[in-house]
Amino acid sequence: MNTQPLVSVVTPAYNAGPYIKETIMSVLQQTYPYFEHIIVDDGSTDGTAKAIRSFRDERIKFLQQENSGQSAARNKAINLARGKYIAFLDADDIWFPEKLERQVAFMEENPDVDFGYCKIYHFQSEKPDTLYLMKMEHPSGYLFSQLLVSNFINPLSVMVKKEVFDKYGAFEPKFPSADEQYLWLKLSYRGVKFGYLDIALGKCRLHATSFTQRPSYYQTSQEQCLQIFGLMRQWMTKEEIEKYNLAMLEKKNRRNISIGKLIAARNPFGRLMHFVYLLNRRRRLHRVKLSDNV
Repeated sequence: MNTQPLVSVVTPAYNAGPYIKETIMSVLQQTYPYFEHIIVDDGSTDGTAKAIRSFRDERIKFLQQENSGQSAARNKAINLARGKYIAFLDADDIWFPEKLERQVAFMEENPDVDFGYCKIYHFQSEKPDTLYLMKMEHPSGYLFSQLLVSNFINPLSVMVKKEVFDKYGAFEPKFPSADEQYLWLKLSYRGVKFGYLDIALGKCRLHATSFTQRPSYYQTSQEQCLQIFGLMRQWMTKEEIEKYNLAMLEKKNRRNISIGKLIAARNPFGRLMHFVYLLNRRRRLHRVKLSDNV
């Protein structure tokens, strides 16, 4: 009888036809076999559903819904999940074969950690073997103050105890461009302990059709972060608002919104600003030598 914990892998999919098969294969090739892969098609209009149905594996659970957004699709899967742990994998990203095995071992060896995350690489869709690392700090512990300043956790890297979602809830659909930031902040504010595993266990695909590449993304995400700060004011005491310097963070958000409006403008200057914005994001990526890989 198997005594290993079950992992529920959550994948929201919207018009992911070109990538979804490779994503699913990266789950089926895991060295850790005790998982269920819950894929929610969020009203796709391309060949996503056909690609998913082409797999014959009882561990794959395929659901469809009217287009309701990524957060609603993730929440639907979480509600149906039977695993001890929840792991997230977007429909265009890829895991390395040891992802679940290494991370389950980490979580089991550190039972005080409720939220685990790991190092990941990035790659251009047209050059899958050229890997990049976004260099930044990845702390462990109680991370509310750090996550207020910067979102340094990619959902591709995450594994969370399901009981955490049962207790505190999951994603908020009204923040579609900042749903992950909202959830990480909510959980860290509630005292959930985070643990970082310094091993690259997956890779995030960069491609032109990603919604984060859209000219309006930066403005929208910053507007929603400002809304999240407003919500957090209702959670916090006056002393906490002053301790975490929430007013300064809101001021910074308003400045970023102004920059976002320039980037989203439908004129030559807006297109130039968008180009510079994307260029600066790419400059944060540093190429990884193959010998540094997992």
